[in-house]
Amino acid sequence: MRTGLSGAESADGRTDTARTDTVLPDLTLLGRTVGADEATTLEFFTVTAPVRVTFRTDELTALCPAVPGIQPDRYRAEIAYTAVTHAVESKSLKLWLNGFRDRRIFAEHLVVEVHEHLAGYAPAVSDVAVRLEQHVRGGIVTVVEHPA
Repeated sequence: MRTGLSGAESADGRTDTARTDTVLPDLTLLGRTVGADEATTLEFFTVTAPVRVTFRTDELTALCPAVPGIQPDRYRAEIAYTAVTHAVESKSLKLWLNGFRDRRIFAEHLVVEVHEHLAGYAPAVSDVAVRLEQHVRGGIVTVVEHPA
């Protein structure tokens, strides 16, 4: 389990070089244009008491891994968690999610990756739940949730 927010160690103890998350007072993404290299950054701020937070967006996109070329999968995402000591700054989350737009990934893998990334910040956050609803493709709506 992660014990802090500013390191680059993953929840399972491995080094995660793509992670460069920060905690207030170092909110660096607000109020300015953000470069593409900064899209891998989640930023957090402290909360005075535990609060339940739910983010909803229709802007999550990834590439279908089963189809050659550019075939985007579009998702309605709901990410809920309890901010125990820290909350995710929403612009950094939006930019981080935007980083999936060029990745080929199945919905079943994407939902787990999003969940595990955020859950890796325990004990600062807890009770993480992620739900993805893929927009209609071929007349089928796919909904995936983690944890199941």
